[in-house]
Amino acid sequence: MEVAFLLLPLLIFEWKTLAIKYESADDSHDLKVALSDEFIVGVSNLRKIYNFYSVSNITQNSSCTTNNPHSELNIYGLSVLKMKQNHVVSFVQLAENKTSKSTVFSRITMNLTTCDSDSGSQPVFQHLTVWTKGRQEHMFLKVDRRENFAYIFADSFIFSYDLLLNQIDQIDRTNFIMFDSSYESFTPYAFDIKNDWAAVAGSHSIQNQSRSKQCLYILGLQPLRVINVSTIGSNDLQGPDRATYNQDYDISLSINPSGTAIAIGEAQLNKVTIAYMNGDDTFPFVSKFHEISEPENWTGFGRSVIWLNDDETLAILVLKSRNHISSKSEIQVYENISHNRTRGSIIPNFVIPNNQQTLNNIQRSKSSRKHSFHRIRARSNSLLILLKNADVVFIPSADAGLCSMELSSVNFRNLYILQPRPCVSGSYKNASGPGPCTICPPGTKNPGNYPATVCQPCNSSTFCPLGATNDVDLTNFRSYIQTFSYPDSPIIDDYDDLLLLNFFPTNMKASCLVLTPLFWTAVATILCLIMWFTMFLIKRRRPTVINSYRQRAKSVLKHNDLIGEGERWIGGLASIIIFTIIIHCAIFSFFYFQSYPIETAEAVDKVCDNTQRNSKFDNALQLPLPGNDGTYWKIFDMLNKQPFTMTLHLINTRVQCGDITVERNRHTGTPLSIGETICALSPINDSISFSFALPTHTSTVRASINGPYFIGALRLCLYGEPDAEMEESALHQLRELDICTLFHTNNQTIGLSTGFTVRLIKVINVTKPLRRSDRTYYDGIWAPFITYTDVLSDEAYFAEKGEYLRYASEQTTINIEFREEIYFVQNNQSPIIRRGALFFRTILFSFSLIEIFAMAFLLYKLWFHPIHRRILTSRDDLVDDELQMNQAQHDSHVSSLSKHQTLARKRGNMNGRCWNRQKSHRTKDNREHPTKLETIEYLDEPLTPPSLLTTSSNPIEH
Repeated sequence: MEVAFLLLPLLIFEWKTLAIKYESADDSHDLKVALSDEFIVGVSNLRKIYNFYSVSNITQNSSCTTNNPHSELNIYGLSVLKMKQNHVVSFVQLAENKTSKSTVFSRITMNLTTCDSDSGSQPVFQHLTVWTKGRQEHMFLKVDRRENFAYIFADSFIFSYDLLLNQIDQIDRTNFIMFDSSYESFTPYAFDIKNDWAAVAGSHSIQNQSRSKQCLYILGLQPLRVINVSTIGSNDLQGPDRATYNQDYDISLSINPSGTAIAIGEAQLNKVTIAYMNGDDTFPFVSKFHEISEPENWTGFGRSVIWLNDDETLAILVLKSRNHISSKSEIQVYENISHNRTRGSIIPNFVIPNNQQTLNNIQRSKSSRKHSFHRIRARSNSLLILLKNADVVFIPSADAGLCSMELSSVNFRNLYILQPRPCVSGSYKNASGPGPCTICPPGTKNPGNYPATVCQPCNSSTFCPLGATNDVDLTNFRSYIQTFSYPDSPIIDDYDDLLLLNFFPTNMKASCLVLTPLFWTAVATILCLIMWFTMFLIKRRRPTVINSYRQRAKSVLKHNDLIGEGERWIGGLASIIIFTIIIHCAIFSFFYFQSYPIETAEAVDKVCDNTQRNSKFDNALQLPLPGNDGTYWKIFDMLNKQPFTMTLHLINTRVQCGDITVERNRHTGTPLSIGETICALSPINDSISFSFALPTHTSTVRASINGPYFIGALRLCLYGEPDAEMEESALHQLRELDICTLFHTNNQTIGLSTGFTVRLIKVINVTKPLRRSDRTYYDGIWAPFITYTDVLSDEAYFAEKGEYLRYASEQTTINIEFREEIYFVQNNQSPIIRRGALFFRTILFSFSLIEIFAMAFLLYKLWFHPIHRRILTSRDDLVDDELQMNQAQHDSHVSSLSKHQTLARKRGNMNGRCWNRQKSHRTKDNREHPTKLETIEYLDEPLTPPSLLTTSSNPIEH
């Protein structure tokens, strides 16, 4: 962080004069940039200007621009030395004298405190001509890490300069170092040094320069010598002479800080080779080569390679990549490169630019719509990118919890710095470095308001997927539809059958049972039985007080006897039960008639699961064909003209309204912008919705979300205004369209490019009139079916191709295609029974019910009653026989007693008493008739024999 926060206020020079838009094939010889821990130094061969950029708080406000007085020099390379005095910049440069074609090594010192003063202080130059025997197409300048020596490796010579003594150390011809007589010459393309050894990658010409072989030389530096040489790759390269400079043949090379690996980039072959080193500093050698290549998706892979501030992190420049909208080049950063990786298995950890670190605000050249990178440099884990249009982008290493992402320009437009800022929402960063923040795992969140080294845990009951911004309740974003499957016609659609079935309960709940006809019929039956039993008791006991009421009740019941036609009062009781059933039938008929149509009426008794309706249904898929008169239904025209409004809800994200653009795709030409977009943020800024009008029902629209945002879920809603038109015999009603569909995948994010298809199907409900005077209803509505075309999440893609792709794209796109199906669904609804038929058949059912009861009584009268009387007659005959037998016995006893009575009278007992008893005789019709008056006299003394009187008393009580 020593460098990170101090860049913008310190870079105060006029960078505009440094770089022009120089884009020739030889642009690599124009702008040269070198980086140290304190300064960025740049020089332009065209403008002859030096620029110094302070990147340390020690040298704050010590940046300036000064002229290069040596216009005859064409500078090939720079290397900035460590600052030994405050505000004093010291660096070395390698140049060619354009007149003499000689090679010049210079040591330059600049005091920044007098840079912008009136005295016009100039750099102090120490020039040394090191080679005068011809022009060099390839020359490279490096300073060892201890800054003891500066080294030049050229086509014809190798040179070392003692920086401590300011004198030449060694110089020798390059091609004196030969390893095979079959090699004609060696052309260096890349050069890098460690403290005691160096690595040179180049090409050996073979067979009259028709072929060449790439080689890696390991050189000892003190003294200059060849230690080891290895062939890079197994195949010779075909092609013309490679001795002349051509940037297409460029090779880049970088040694990692510990000297254990060398990265060699071959952009022409689209590969990077890692040479793993063994041995010590005095005798290092290559033990193994490992290739990283991607011939299918990338072009110019390995144009520039650089190790960052550790042994396992490598940055590779890809000249052409398909991952970005504003840049055709990218920097891929690989971590943990080890010996056991297989060919082609290494995947980048992140790329630059990415969705957090963008270069969109950098001015593009007129000849290119996308940025193109030329070289990369690294120092202390910070990156410096040199663009082909001479722009320079500096990416400082940011502390944990921060990301270098806010692009700012320094003095006009040619120097840009990515300033550190807190990690974006849904991400964190637990280590320092120049790369982006990492997405939060599922179940954690980061609102993005402060530096986050870890993500906060979420509430377990909320929606908190990968890359969550906040805890979100998904119940606020439910899916809902308006169209449902049309019901089938009832199995029983005969009204008479329904009347009969209505008699029996369909739900056994007590609250439902009390509403059924069966219950009230049972209640009426019980009441009638109680009344009959009461009448029976009154008849047997014959109480004179209420007997008159019994007779009056019998008269009323006989008067209401529907069964026996007024003959029997018991028929009146049965008529009460019939009236109960008829009343319930009438009630059912009323509600059944009112249950049509299904759109506006409830079922007969929905609460008690009685879903019977006066409706029968049928449906079919139809083509919108005209009628016999050539006209179409009015509802078709209303559906076709209904305007649609699409609303997208982005859930659990920090997308802002300004980050959203909506366009209409066309079959030819560029997309058209849909300008009128209504955008609304949620109160806690964790979701956003935006609405726009659809041009047609068959449009294809694309919503682009620009920025480093993760989207947890997506809801698509479609709305259309209702309408209605009246005709003489029909009512055409266009229903309001209001549907929403929620899309999300558990613990994942919405994909970077997601496609949806909305299939629009017309649904027309034709409702026939219930009465003759009613109109036919044509009820129309759209039934949208929203589906995603491929996969909703890119997790499988990231798992296979690399997690870095999650951050590679600077834009999330949502493509929505609308398709209107040619067919439509026609649902027909008509009443099972209309009013006249219902009234007639209800009355018919009532009379049928009466006839059924009358038939039951008739059967009883014709069949059961005679049998019952026969049984009773047989029983009465048995009783009469028994009475006659008892009467004979009684008469014999009376005869014997009469003799004793005569004797008693003669005695004239005055104290004797007598009483008369009138006997009655019960006939077969169950009526009593008096027979004779019997006089029985009782004496004061008991008569004899007493046993006879005791025996004869029982039959008399019968």
